[in-house]
Amino acid sequence: MADQPKTSRADFEAMLRQARLDLPAAKIDELYPNWRHIEGFLDRLRPDGRGREAEPAHIFVPGAAR
Repeated sequence: MADQPKTSRADFEAMLRQARLDLPAAKIDELYPNWRHIEGFLDRLRPDGRGREAEPAHIFVPGAAR
């Protein structure tokens, strides 16, 4: 089904455990089908593969421009 997330249910539950989110099964059932929207957002965020260290705020050196 095209409306399903790319991440498998088992992998989604593993991500929740890794984040130490102890959610009841009913909440996981509610969240999992909507994970596809987050996946779409993540696919559009930095599609060229740059990491967060490429952001200007991470390379700013106070006083360097003086």
